[in-house]
Amino acid sequence: MASDSRMKPALKLLVALIVVASALGGAVRLGMVGGLADTDAGAAAHDVPGDANALELGTVLIPSDTPRARARTYAWSTAGLTPPDHRLTYGLGDTLDAWMEDQLKALGRRLRYRSLGGERFTYQPPRGCSADMRCIYEELMRSNEGPVKALGERFVTSVRERNLDSAQAAQLILGFVQRIQYELPHDEPFGIVPPALVPARNRGDCDSKALLAVMLLRQVGIDAVMLYSDPLAHAAVGVGLPGSGTRLRHAGRSYQYAEVTAEGWPLGMIPPKYDKPRLWRVMLLDAPTG
Repeated sequence: MASDSRMKPALKLLVALIVVASALGGAVRLGMVGGLADTDAGAAAHDVPGDANALELGTVLIPSDTPRARARTYAWSTAGLTPPDHRLTYGLGDTLDAWMEDQLKALGRRLRYRSLGGERFTYQPPRGCSADMRCIYEELMRSNEGPVKALGERFVTSVRERNLDSAQAAQLILGFVQRIQYELPHDEPFGIVPPALVPARNRGDCDSKALLAVMLLRQVGIDAVMLYSDPLAHAAVGVGLPGSGTRLRHAGRSYQYAEVTAEGWPLGMIPPKYDKPRLWRVMLLDAPTG
């Protein structure tokens, strides 16, 4: 079967105790990871808030006896909230972290993942997987649901206790994901850091971070989708809320563009190098996140 070639933001998969269809079909695909948005967005990145000023959202350790030394503490600021500064701690135990990593490597073997050097690779998609790799993201959401849901509960509680509206809740979550360091995962099959490991390791590229944001936004009741552009080799988040700025439409709905690779990008503001609406697509995802 003839091979085709694609640029990857929309392609990555982790399976944890979920069986991928054993029969593989379709063309071998070629992927490439996306880029980092500039930080001079016209809205400068916030300074890290000091401990005395930050509202503590809590600590998530999975399992509960995970040493605090394994955890990452994130501090970020969200304009328009009172107080604006927030802090949250998240960590996975050594065994769980390694197990999730092993599952991704096993999946790479199953799907015949092969690195071509640099940021390019090939793999054999599962039977029935569409060209935009929707089923890959959905599988990843299912397999990472537990740890991400535990993290999301800290946002659910904060939103409820402070009576935040949807726009405020979205900015709170996006600010957290933006705070996570952008890093191309050269050492991972499919160029992916699974959503549960993104905050645990403080690293992820465009679609790793975008998928985490989609899961967290949905958990607080906000309609969210993946936005992707193969020609631009980039991924972002679409937020189904009213507001100004760049929007993408799909099936009668409109989604605000949300950049997650760097701090300082408010809802609706798209980096100039990615401001090519005709090159973007909306990816609806159907997977449990709440």
